[in-house]
Amino acid sequence: MAVVNSFPIVQIVGFQNSGKTTFIERVLKAAPKECDIGCLKHHGHGGEPEPFSDGKDSERFSKAGAAVTAVEGDGVLQLTARKKWDLAGLISLYECLGIDGLLIEGFKHAPHPKIIMIKDSEDWQKLKHLERVIAVVSRNTEHMPADAGMPVFHADDPAAMMFVLSQLKGESA
Repeated sequence: MAVVNSFPIVQIVGFQNSGKTTFIERVLKAAPKECDIGCLKHHGHGGEPEPFSDGKDSERFSKAGAAVTAVEGDGVLQLTARKKWDLAGLISLYECLGIDGLLIEGFKHAPHPKIIMIKDSEDWQKLKHLERVIAVVSRNTEHMPADAGMPVFHADDPAAMMFVLSQLKGESA
C-alpha cells in the first residue's frame, strides 16, 4: 500500500561524491522564493554526523540523555532527536513543517520517485535497477546513458533543475 504524503517527494540518490548535495543546492536556488522545499539527508558514511553546536546547552542536554534537543535563533531550528528513525517517521516529522515539497538525499531503496546521480557508466549499471527512477543526472557527458528510457541531464543543465522542480510541484514532465 502506497503512503500518501501532503507534499511531493523526490529522492536524489547516487554514490559518494556523485554531486548529490551540489545538485540539490542548485535545485533550491532555482526554486521560486514562495516555494517552501524541505531537505532531508541520509548520513550514509557511517557514524553520527558532527553535532550542530558542540559544547552548547543543547549538546550538553543530548549527552545527558535527552531524546530530543533543539535550539532556535533567528528563524533557524537545529534539532537533535535520538531514536531509531525510519524514513516514514522522518517524513511524518516533515509533514508538521508545512512544506510544499521534500528533497531527500539518499535512502536509495525507499519507494519515492528518484533522480540518479552518476559519475560514470559503472554507477549507472549498479543503480539502474532501483525502483521509481524518473531521471538520470551526470556531471560528465561521456557517461550519460543512451539507453536509460527516461530523461537524462547534464548536472549543469538548468533543465535538470526545472525537471525536479516540476516534480515537486506535482507536475509530470
